[in-house]
Order: sequence, then structure tokens, then C-alpha cells
Amino acid sequence: MMFQSNNPGKLWPVLAALVLLLLSAGAQAARISVQTDRSPVAVDETFQLIFTVDGEPDGEPDFSVLDKDFEVLGSSQSRNISIVNGKTSRTTRYLVRVLPRRSGELVVHPVSFGKDVSPLLKIPVRDAGAAAKNGQASAADKDVFMEVSLDNPKPWVQQQVILTVRIFSRIQWREASLSDPRFRGGEVLMQKLGEDRSYQKQRDGKTWQVIERRYALFPQKSGELQMEPLRLNLRVPDGSKRQRSPFGGFNDPFFDDFFASRSYRTKVVRSKALKLEVQPVPPSFSGSHWLVAGNVQLQESWSGDTSALKTGEPVTLTLSIVADGVTLGQLPELDLPNVQGLRIYPDEPSNQEQVTEQGLRSTSTRKFAIIPTHPGEYELPAVEIPWWNSRTGREEYARLPSRKLKVTGAVVKPPAPVEPVKATGSLASKPAGTDSRTSPPSLKTASGEAGMKGVNRWLLLGNLLLLILWLLTLVLWLRARKQSHARPPVAAEDVSRPKVDMGSAWAELHAAVQSRDAAATRRALLTLAQGLWPDRPPRSLEALAERVDAAAAEELRALSRQLYAGDQASWNGDVIESGMKALATRRDRGARGDEASALKPLYPEHA
Repeated sequence: MMFQSNNPGKLWPVLAALVLLLLSAGAQAARISVQTDRSPVAVDETFQLIFTVDGEPDGEPDFSVLDKDFEVLGSSQSRNISIVNGKTSRTTRYLVRVLPRRSGELVVHPVSFGKDVSPLLKIPVRDAGAAAKNGQASAADKDVFMEVSLDNPKPWVQQQVILTVRIFSRIQWREASLSDPRFRGGEVLMQKLGEDRSYQKQRDGKTWQVIERRYALFPQKSGELQMEPLRLNLRVPDGSKRQRSPFGGFNDPFFDDFFASRSYRTKVVRSKALKLEVQPVPPSFSGSHWLVAGNVQLQESWSGDTSALKTGEPVTLTLSIVADGVTLGQLPELDLPNVQGLRIYPDEPSNQEQVTEQGLRSTSTRKFAIIPTHPGEYELPAVEIPWWNSRTGREEYARLPSRKLKVTGAVVKPPAPVEPVKATGSLASKPAGTDSRTSPPSLKTASGEAGMKGVNRWLLLGNLLLLILWLLTLVLWLRARKQSHARPPVAAEDVSRPKVDMGSAWAELHAAVQSRDAAATRRALLTLAQGLWPDRPPRSLEALAERVDAAAAEELRALSRQLYAGDQASWNGDVIESGMKALATRRDRGARGDEASALKPLYPEHA
């Protein structure tokens, strides 16, 4: 800033005013103080840190320095402006609700308000049971506690573990909330089992109100996993009442209690920490799909008699797998092998998940339409699924025996007999006495003989043409039959299924991966699978994982766990997309090689 004046003497008052303005600004720098709403505090109790700012601070406060010793649960602020004798003063209060992370002497480190800083404050924090031992505990400190337990602390990987949480109480509370289980050391899928239960229980000669909550846990990694203590936040009475009546007490317990307002405080109840020692997949397990459960059953039903099937007439086979202690994402996909002479069309599986006393029970049902193409006897191979019994610690097999099908030729009705064509020459032999007014008899006879010759000539040519066409049809039928025996029958799905637009499918997959939309990624992957395997496309992410490389398969299973178990599992869409593109490239190269050599099938059946 530059001042110009013809009279230097007038410049001094202006400079003096500027100096006074700077000095007053320095004198009005914000003053910050900090205190607690009460002291001492317990490690299981929340309290407030009160930051009082007189004046205008240099910037907004940064409370992140409190995270080391406290858990910040929320904050609010209020501002007060007063004018006394023409002088304006501003006071701002910041209320920060915190929970101590441990007992001892904790330090509230200086909080920055821009260039302004609050002073350091030390707070004594006692243990959770210290107040009870000293006889200073309120009713809530003595009458609320929590218990947690596991039905199996040493499960196999992906085995169901039941976590039971019980809250014991002998007082009334308000605004209670329970934290979800958290684990360190590996990923754990979790699902709440049903609704909370409420009942009473006798313990130590007292009647307790109990609230019970159960979770099904599925550890996804072997090794030691640590469950952090659960935390119950609730507001409990602090034992004091404030009179609300403007007329004072009534000397009556009922009216005095009605017109009194009870004060509440926030209390935190913590459970003990738990540990899981997860065992890996046993080396003795022989199956390709790891399935650990309490029980596994296979069931079948047929829509017709398998010993009296007709060629071309469909019969429906319904297969179901029922497993205790597993999620839907853990179930293997039900499928049937190809059988020469039978066309098998699988339907989309129908899945159901229900809660029992033993945890989760998952059921997957799939229907197969089977159409015999030739008469004879056929055998559907036995269906066998290996699984690991979590109760006995042994490998077992869920089996359905092989099934024989007897097929007879379809009943074909014989064609109706053809009436012989009456010769038109019968007009010449018409008996005497008939009407002959149309033409003279001599002309009739001549024209009738000529017509007979013309009809016989054209009839002979027509029969010859029909014979040639019949022989040509017979040759083509024999050739088609020979080719049908040389390769498996083409599924009717290939004709009825609309052609997949692979360009749009790849674009949908890329967009879904970029937006991390799990459901859209699954839809795009299954659409691509229909284009890559038009004869027998995989119907689930688990089935698709068996056809890609190991890295993409692992991410596909993680995506499946998130979709079916409601878990925020970490899955890498870029790995899935690159794996699918690499697979498509390999298949294109193999297809070009097959076209050149014509020795290998275009799409290997077990690709």
C-alpha cells in the first residue's frame, strides 16, 4: 500500500492509526481452553471434552490428534456473541464426545485451530471395575454385563462356527446398540441368525433379563484369528433425579416420581476377546470342491416312469442337495454328464437358505429335461459328491445310485388307406337309358379314350418324380443319421438361445468392474459365458471359476461370497476381467487351429 501526500506532516496520523489497528488485532487473538464435563472417568464410560474459544480462531479444529488415546464418537459446537458497552465478544464451544481406549493417565494432546493451539490436558481414567470395588458404582456398573461364546474354537477353513452373545441386565436402559464382530488375521464371513431372543435366567440367586443374539461365522483363511471385544453402547440411569414440578415435592412417592426427570449417562459394556484356530483343508480330502458341513444329502425325483419312456417324449429329473452349516455360495453346482441317445437340458437352479437351531441350512434344486432320441436301454451314472463331516472329522460321500432308463419307439399311427382312383373311362360303359343330351355317344367315346391316355401319361410322370424325390430324401436321411452317430446331438438350446453380442457383453463387464458393482459384474460374466460356451454355459460363478486360471478363479469365489453371504468381501474385478480376456484369446486361437486341421472339436467339452 502506498500513500502520497504533498504535506508530510499529515502522514503521521495515518501511520499511527495503522499501528494501533495491528496492535488491536494482536490483542484480539483467540484464547483456547479445554476441560472435561466430569473427572475422574472410567474406561467403559463416555465423557465430553469441552474446548472453549474466546475470539475468532485462525481455522477449524483438527481433532485427529485425539485418536491415539480416545475414540471420537461425535462433536458439536455452539457460538455466543455478546455486546457490552459497544464492545463485541465472541465465544465458541466445541463439545467432543469420546471414549477412553485404556485406563491410566491419558493425555489430550494440543488441538490445532489453524495457527491457534489448545493447551495440553491430562485425564485420569480408572479401570471398568474400579468403581464397583470402591463401592462407588451405580446400578448400571453392577447390573449389566455381557457374555460371548463359540461352539467350536478350532474349526476347519470355511466351516460354520456359531457365535452366541448374551446380555444380562437387571435395570432398564435406553438407546442401546451392539457392535458387529470384527476379526484380525484373516477374512471371516458373517451372517446373523434370526431375530434376537429374550428370556429370564436365574444366576447367583438373582433373576436376570437376558437378550441373546447368534451369528454364523465362516473363516476363509487358516491360522489364528482374533475377535475384538464386542461393545454395547447404552444409556443408563445415573441414580439421580431432578424435580420437574414448579410446586416442589408432594411428599408422595408416586407423584414425586412422576414429576421427577431421571438423568441418564452413556455407558459402554465390553465383552472378552475370543480366538479362532482355523485348520487348513485336510490332505486326505479327495474332492476337487472343498465342502465342510454337518450333514449333506442328495435327493432325486422323476416326473414319469423311467422303465416306460417313449422316444421324443420328455421326462423331468429333479435333483436337490441339502447341506447343514454351509452358505449357498459353498454348494457345488449340480450337473449331469452327456449320455449318447439322450438330450439333457438343465434349468436354472432354485436356491433356498434357512435358519435352524444348528445354524444355516442351504438347499439347491435343479431340474433337468431329458428327451430320448432313440429306443433302447440307457444308464445315467451315479451322482456322487465328496464332503468333509465337521462332526466326525472324516470324509464322506453323498450319493445317488445310477438309474436305468428303458425307451421304446413312439407309437406311430398307420396312414389312412387311399381310395383307388376311378377311371374316367367308365363313362363309355354307362348303361343304356341314361341321359345323353350333352353330346353324341360317339364323340364321348372318342374323347374319353383320349383323356384316359393323357391321364395315364401324366400319372406315370408324377409317380416317377415322387420316386426320385423319395430316393433323394432317403440318401440325405442316411447321411444325417451317420453324422448324428459321429457327434453328440446338438442341444435345442443352441437353436432357441439368442446370439450373444460379445462386444456389448465385454463393455458391460468393464463398466461393472470399474464401478465395483458386484451384481452387475455377475450378470455380465454369465452373459459372456453363454457366448464362450454356447453348448453348456456355466450357470454360477463357482462353475465359471472351474474354467478359468487360478488367479481369476480366486477372485470369482470372493465375488460369489460377497453376493451370497452378504459380506463386504474384497474382490479384484481387474483380475477377473483380464482372466476372462485371456481365456477368450486362447479359445479364439484354438478355434482357428481347429478350423485348419478339422481334427479336434471346436469347444472342448470340459474346457
